[in-house]
Amino acid sequence: MSDGGADGRRVIRFPLARTRPGGPRAADLGASRLARRIGLPNRQLTGHWCSRCRGIWYGYPLEVECPVCGNRRG
Repeated sequence: MSDGGADGRRVIRFPLARTRPGGPRAADLGASRLARRIGLPNRQLTGHWCSRCRGIWYGYPLEVECPVCGNRRG
């Protein structure tokens, strides 16, 4: 599904996502240990959802483990 905006941009929805962030706010869980160790600039980090912490953490695109609780299932 996609919605066309007045300015020509499109929003693509992902109805089959494994988890859906709920609630009005997501906690900022910070950056992963690997991202800090390597010194990746913020523009190269990607956001990852943690369903246990109910927040978003930032790291290398292929990382899967939440830096706060160790959850590996999104």
